[in-house]
Amino acid sequence: MKPPRSALRLPRYTIRKRLSGGAMAYFFSPKKSYYDAGCTVAREALGTDYDAAVRRVEDVLLPAFDSWLTNGLSDMVPAQTNRVGSFGWMISTFKANRKFTETDRTTQIGYDRGLRMVAEYVLQDGSKVRSKMVADFDTNFVDAIYDKLLVVEEKAADGTIVHRERRRMTNGAMVACRRAWNVAQRAHPKIVPLSNPFSRMGLKATAPGQVAKQTPTATWDQLCLFRKSCIELSFFSLATASLVSWEWLQRVEHIFSAFDISHYRPKERPNSVRVVHPKTGEEAWWPLFDDGGAALFPELMAELDEIKSRIIG
Repeated sequence: MKPPRSALRLPRYTIRKRLSGGAMAYFFSPKKSYYDAGCTVAREALGTDYDAAVRRVEDVLLPAFDSWLTNGLSDMVPAQTNRVGSFGWMISTFKANRKFTETDRTTQIGYDRGLRMVAEYVLQDGSKVRSKMVADFDTNFVDAIYDKLLVVEEKAADGTIVHRERRRMTNGAMVACRRAWNVAQRAHPKIVPLSNPFSRMGLKATAPGQVAKQTPTATWDQLCLFRKSCIELSFFSLATASLVSWEWLQRVEHIFSAFDISHYRPKERPNSVRVVHPKTGEEAWWPLFDDGGAALFPELMAELDEIKSRIIG
């Protein structure tokens, strides 16, 4: 079972790892292909202090890495904060707006990841996209950025260079930029141009000639096998959560962030459970018994009753 994803932003080439004692540690770790090409900036363990790790990467390691990557061109670009009217300023404006802050955490993480992907891209002159003024953006520039981000170069185990397409991630980045542009334009119409260069890009879910993959639907037998493995590993709550998802059509993020045992058979509604739509937030009370008094979800109710019996207060 993977640890839950943190919402804390990490700079480029910075990774997090859970230590055996439970603490989260951070590491600066560019891809191996860069070192094969002669990168002189060493990988580095950054400790467990998030703020100190981010400062070390952004103030020291990334500038040195970008200097090597651009043959010194990035050294000629003065460090700047997000100037009013820059792409970085537009991102900050969007993230301070309620249209960002009032979205669910999963959506915020997706937006943040996509916006950073574009903003941190290093251009040929050594500058980053975040430093460019939005008034200078046009469709040709955005299309070129999309093409650059779409394909990444990696080194296979046998040493050959392979190119991998990350279409879903890049499409998500363009969608995030389009949303940020629209929100910032409405908030600052005199600064952000009305014409959004991230609109009408004709994004495709698959490459030309490829067939879109269908997400497989789990079967009851697969659910039972999963629950059996959870119980054998003593992950009892996870087994119950999977059944909640199956019976009440809940998303994973909703089960672990919004659903509470108090929603199940509260004193004022002992024969119902409170279910919230994971996307719209609409609330509904589902009956737990039929007209004859028989339980509609006997296996799940038995597990939830047992959990509730162990809660004090």
